[in-house]
Amino acid sequence: MKKSVSPVRTFLLVLPVLAILLWLGLRNLPDPLWLEAGMLARQDFDLLQDVPDSLQQLYCNWKDIPYQEGDRTALELVSRPTLSSIEWRAFRDLFLLAAANNRLVISGVTGVGATKQTKHVARLLTGREENILLIECAPQFDLDYHKKYVGRDENGTFVPGELLEFWQRSAAHPDQHFAVLIDNFDKINPETFFGPALWEVLSSRGDTAWVGGLPILPPSNCHLFSVTHLGPGSLTEFNAEHFKRLGRQYIIEPNPAELLEYLRRKWKNSPNSLRAAAVADTAQMQQYLYYFLKTNFEVRDRYGNGYDLGQGSTVRDYFLEADLPEFKRTYLNHLNGFSRTRMLTEKFFRPMDYTVRSDGLEQNSSFLARQVQYLQDTGYFVEITMVATTALLTFLAGWWVFRRREQLIREYGERAHQVYVGFEKQLISADAAARRLEEIKAEVDALVMRRKLNYTEGLYFLAFVEDKVKRIEFARNVSQNFLELFNTFMEDDVLTESEYTKLLNFLQSIRHKIPEEIFEQYREKVERAYAANGKVSDDKNRRR
Repeated sequence: MKKSVSPVRTFLLVLPVLAILLWLGLRNLPDPLWLEAGMLARQDFDLLQDVPDSLQQLYCNWKDIPYQEGDRTALELVSRPTLSSIEWRAFRDLFLLAAANNRLVISGVTGVGATKQTKHVARLLTGREENILLIECAPQFDLDYHKKYVGRDENGTFVPGELLEFWQRSAAHPDQHFAVLIDNFDKINPETFFGPALWEVLSSRGDTAWVGGLPILPPSNCHLFSVTHLGPGSLTEFNAEHFKRLGRQYIIEPNPAELLEYLRRKWKNSPNSLRAAAVADTAQMQQYLYYFLKTNFEVRDRYGNGYDLGQGSTVRDYFLEADLPEFKRTYLNHLNGFSRTRMLTEKFFRPMDYTVRSDGLEQNSSFLARQVQYLQDTGYFVEITMVATTALLTFLAGWWVFRRREQLIREYGERAHQVYVGFEKQLISADAAARRLEEIKAEVDALVMRRKLNYTEGLYFLAFVEDKVKRIEFARNVSQNFLELFNTFMEDDVLTESEYTKLLNFLQSIRHKIPEEIFEQYREKVERAYAANGKVSDDKNRRR
């Protein structure tokens, strides 16, 4: 009989597993933004001035002109009046989008360089500075801008504004590209700026607007870029109606790669050894980039899009560890200037400080902590805890009963199996095996009657034992048939070749129905009889 495992031993076996699970459940996880900051700090990034050939190839593809190695036309275009620190991949993505869309609304928060990038894109698209019309908006000048750029009446005569004249020049040169860049367009009302007629025709491309008696058709070779600030501070919130007329919105996100390259190039060869060492220190840059990424993420999560700061804001000056208080104060002043009802304090940065101290672990990020926080937020923590406790106790009690019954079934099942194995190996006879299986069945019946096993479990086990009994009985009958056939063939003490073949075929047909040991025993019996028959034949031949 197999010795059952005691409950204490079971508990001791399960305890290490429970301890490991508890440790995993309580262990804080690495902050993904900390890992991202580390990856960024170990990489080098290309700015526009680093890839003149790629920039030239982009320009040639757009202009459909052959590329010549060493040509720096594109770099010279984007370098006027000065070349800003713009990351190559971000610029390329914006340029390709602008080339494919005649109108775009380009939005970004303070410091992302939305205006700067759009100007460089416009220069590369047009190829000529004079083919760009820059309109810079200021609050409360809606009507003044309309008169200046769209048109005005003077003594009963309509005088076209600069925008209409620019469009006329664009239409007169269809082989060239032009661009209108309206900066800070959210500071005024776009509908007032364009006027009812133009505003309406912008929604149906290809239609002509009549302004002051003049037919106006926005030319297809002139791009319209509307640059807006994302977030609070806008006088006009752009919506679907604006995007329908001014083009799809493209949001320029804060770019940590551009921030990193700016710091490296500014301070790398600086006589300020402290700052030069800091930008060369990967660990220091990881910490700084983490604060930048995480603060922007938390600000967006708390306030929404548009409240974060870009890579060109004043926070880029506070990358030293000693500058961290000023870094935090910059964000707090920025945010608290917009929201007086949800004022932030330095407590806002404590989880980030914990991550830095713990080398990247996010506070309260463990599985259990997150579940508890969710339950507390939804108000179900107490109720769920009581239900979970009750369910756990019920489970443990049921598990204990189930394990005890499982041990009994396994014990009796093993006994039945050993009896059958003994029969297969010819250690016990078929009658002895059948008798022992009947005894095991009687014991299981008694357990069911005493309710140590339930009725279903008892039926399952009895069916298992009954199957073994039937196999033994069937094997016994098949063996008996074989022996009878063999004895019939051997009545004349001679096993002919035909009888030998029939016996082997019969054995093969019952092979899967009898134990392997019995099959081998019968096969050897047939082979010996057939071999003896051959020996008798040889003796007869020698006598002759």
